[in-house]
Parts: sequence; C-alpha cells; structure tokens
Amino acid sequence: MAKITYVWEGETVDTARLQIDNETIDSTNFASIVDSNIHAIQWNGTSGEIEYKDDTPNKEITDISSYDFEAKFATEKQAIADAEAKVETDRISAMTYAEKREAEYPAIGDQLDDIYHNGIDSWKSTIKAIKDKYPKP
Repeated sequence: MAKITYVWEGETVDTARLQIDNETIDSTNFASIVDSNIHAIQWNGTSGEIEYKDDTPNKEITDISSYDFEAKFATEKQAIADAEAKVETDRISAMTYAEKREAEYPAIGDQLDDIYHNGIDSWKSTIKAIKDKYPKP
C-alpha cells in the first residue's frame, strides 16, 4: 500500500493537502474528508498515526481504508488533468489559422536542413500539409 500523508491545511485558503507517495495535491475537495479535529494523518503503508488539533493524544492506526484517500486522490488528479486539457483546447480554438500554422511549422533551421537533404519538393510537401491542415478562411 502507498505512503499517504493528509494535512488539513494546504498552501491555499480552504484546502487540505493529500500526498500519496511523492505526488501532492491541495484541494478544497479534501477539506471535508476527515473529522474537523484532525490535523494530520500519516500512513507508512502498513500502519500510521492520527494527529489532532487539540490536546487529544495521537492515535496509532492499523487501517486507513475508511478514508478512501487513494480513490479521492485519483479523482482529483483526473479533474485537474481534464481542466488543463480544456484550457489547452480552448487556447488552440482561439488561435487564428496563421497562429496555428506558425506553431506547427518546423524551425527555420530544420526547414533548411530538409531542403538540403531532401530537396525543395520535400520541403514544399511538408509546408503544404500544414497549410492544408489550417486553410485560410
């Protein structure tokens, strides 16, 4: 089982931090996973400890499955990836045909190398494929 650390305060306001092995996510979705009196939960893969915010003594634990941290972490990680993909899709959609062409054209040095090694017709073919992919409106 994974090494898990839960801390009730993340780096931003109203978030909690969940670290599984070496990956960390701060999220408002983690803030309500545990009792409000819990400061942190540390799990080494087979046993762990709950640390409280008040004077309650730390509690040794031998099971962490009730918190379902790994599933919640995977869900949050996928939500972040989906949001990043949407931002990229929206960015590309907002580009003009000329910006899309410019982004896809090979670097000038690579184009010159293509002409030198493969001839002008090969270069024209590469450029035409991009122009066909992003035609003028």
